[in-house]
Amino acid sequence: MLVVYVKSTTVRAGNRSYRYLTLVESFRDGTRVRQRVVARLGEESELVATGELDRIVTALSARLGRSGTEELSAEKAPAFGGVAAVAAYFSRLSLDELFDAAGRQRRARLVKDAVLAMVANRLLLPTSKRRAITDWLGSDVALPEDIASPSLDQCYRALDVIADNKDAIETHCYSRLTNLANLDLRLCCYDVTSTYFEGDVRESPRFPSKAFGFSRDHRQDRPQVVIGLLVTGDGIPIAHHVFAGNTNDASTLPKVMADLQARFGVGKIALVCDRGLINEENLTQVAACGFDHVMATRLHRDPEVQAVLEEVSRDSAAFIEMHNPDCRVAEIEREGKRYVVAESDERKVRDDHRREELLQRTEERLIALQVRVRSGRLRDPAKIGAATERILSSSGVARCFEMTIKDGFFSWSYDQDRLHYEEDLLAGRYVLTTSLSNKDASAIDVVRHYRSLERVERRFRVLKDFLGLRPIYHFTEKRVRGHIALCVLASVIEAVMARDLEAHHVMDPDLADQAISPRRALRELERIRSVELSGTDGRSRKVITRPGLFQKEILVAFEVDTSSWRSQLSA
Repeated sequence: MLVVYVKSTTVRAGNRSYRYLTLVESFRDGTRVRQRVVARLGEESELVATGELDRIVTALSARLGRSGTEELSAEKAPAFGGVAAVAAYFSRLSLDELFDAAGRQRRARLVKDAVLAMVANRLLLPTSKRRAITDWLGSDVALPEDIASPSLDQCYRALDVIADNKDAIETHCYSRLTNLANLDLRLCCYDVTSTYFEGDVRESPRFPSKAFGFSRDHRQDRPQVVIGLLVTGDGIPIAHHVFAGNTNDASTLPKVMADLQARFGVGKIALVCDRGLINEENLTQVAACGFDHVMATRLHRDPEVQAVLEEVSRDSAAFIEMHNPDCRVAEIEREGKRYVVAESDERKVRDDHRREELLQRTEERLIALQVRVRSGRLRDPAKIGAATERILSSSGVARCFEMTIKDGFFSWSYDQDRLHYEEDLLAGRYVLTTSLSNKDASAIDVVRHYRSLERVERRFRVLKDFLGLRPIYHFTEKRVRGHIALCVLASVIEAVMARDLEAHHVMDPDLADQAISPRRALRELERIRSVELSGTDGRSRKVITRPGLFQKEILVAFEVDTSSWRSQLSA
């Protein structure tokens, strides 16, 4: 049993002294007795002046049936503030009503509670479903009074509900966010990523989408699925799609556009995509759907792009300065297509350094191969070609070299035309193509629209690094899709949290002029704890520790109702 007592700390500021009261518990760590803070009560004179100290003492004494103070024991003090914040967003988005109805339809118990618990676990301490139920919910956090603690089986059944209702959940969130956050769908950003699986790598009829493909996680040894994510221009996810692990990126776009038009009933929007998703067929389909586009072009082996770069290079006056990001932009129209070229000195330095590094590394490996051939250790042209392919395929600059291979002979040289293109035309630049007119978007607007793709990339980082999307240990198609949908749902809440923190100007105390991130904000709220106090007669009471000033700022931004917390402490 842990002993709790009031500790007084004096702090001097100038000529004044302040005494702060803290509820502290002592515990034994091996042979040493240590202390940890249970609740910070506040500055003593203020507590006395407002009568708050008397109310605290009276409330605890009344609850324990004592006329005065006595020794109290803290049985446990799990984190509470973070879960309460997630529950507030769950309610604001009406997700409690949505999953309550879905549970009744499936005759499944505690679906709402299970989904809330799993979403909170993603946002606070991502773990496996089993560990979340047995360890995290059991001892680390306290759920709000109206939320029941689900079993592991109920969590798995809730995952199935999420998988079966994925489209309905996304449509519901879109509808609620349109009202709550003035969601603007005139600009949509789309990109793809992949996530891999642990366990059996063999094909399975229970999981047809599991396949080997290009891994963005650099795990070519693991099967995967491809995930396409669609977000608004300000970074809020509105839909996701799961494809087989060997799906070509560009082939995902038609399905996404058809779903966007059919399910969300959007009007004329601009779709922003990266170069891996572009081809002529996709551009035709984008136009057929009535959408505009902003897309990055392929920079290598595209005669049209080279012609655009050559034309703007002949007229340096065509570039205009742009800020945030700092660069120069120019636009040109060729054969009815509008192109926008962006360049920056910083990007050019980076590109030049990277290119020279890759050229030098590749040159050294080609010289070593040439020595082997000249020494007679390698004569077969097929084997020489295979060795050359191994060098160039991973070099990143294969386009800059020309090879001559014969029986017992190998030579190489630089392709001067390609080097000229890389060094003089391409370095420091990228090229965008758009169907937006000058009236709809200036060249600067087009670049800013394209840079909005960074928000999709941030969503992917949030999904993988913060919310623990990977690795995935489920081994059936439905459970995997449910897990991905759960993480995307948590990402929606994280994105709205970020928007609210910025709107309320809750700034990071360690980073100048930057709003605090949801990750750090939730970590701050995790310090608010639900403390169970027991008296010597065995009667107990739960109290919520008092939020500090910074925590109060976050709670206001998150619209968390703390009125019941105060009544618990002072009733």
